[in-house]
Amino acid sequence: MNTKRQTIWLVSMLSLMVVLSAYYLFTQDLDDADKLSGTGTPTEDVSEASGNDGALVVDEVTQEEGAATEKLTDEEILAMVESQGYGENSVFSEIIAKRDQLYSEEESRLMAEVANVNNDPEQSAEAVAAIEQLEEKHSKIAELESALMKNYQIAMIDEENDRYKVVVASDKLEKKEAASIIDQVMTVMDVKAEQVSVQYVPEPQ
Repeated sequence: MNTKRQTIWLVSMLSLMVVLSAYYLFTQDLDDADKLSGTGTPTEDVSEASGNDGALVVDEVTQEEGAATEKLTDEEILAMVESQGYGENSVFSEIIAKRDQLYSEEESRLMAEVANVNNDPEQSAEAVAAIEQLEEKHSKIAELESALMKNYQIAMIDEENDRYKVVVASDKLEKKEAASIIDQVMTVMDVKAEQVSVQYVPEPQ
């Protein structure tokens, strides 16, 4: 019985290794998150465009620093953010740092579940499935950001508890543009309008 349990556990661990190899293609080293976790915060004047507003109101986030362009990974987006003058405490950098931290914490929790020899096979399988879902969500968010950056210098998505805040670099954002962004997020992430909001950050002068 013990041997059978160990065999099932080893199979679960092998499955985890396959999942994690794919997961790490979409995540950056924790050093980047450490580099970004400064103590300051951007000065923000926030008004959000959210999907459940009867009359869509577009929000501006004001801060002192700058912008970026095109690519899927957080590491590449971070490089663009910094090259355009946004500092460590810019809204975009903080989104990346927060996102990396949340993903790292959730991944560690799930890995511990899979590695726990006291769990039954069903619990380990559920943890492996949860890791796959985590990676899939991260991949979809990266694809969305890449698509949005065809129209905006920078586009970042801040997700927490299945609520999505899209922040784009733009001098202004028309209501129809915000509505289009909300529609894209709803389609790709399969969420309702009230789960999505949009903000914009003016480009540096």
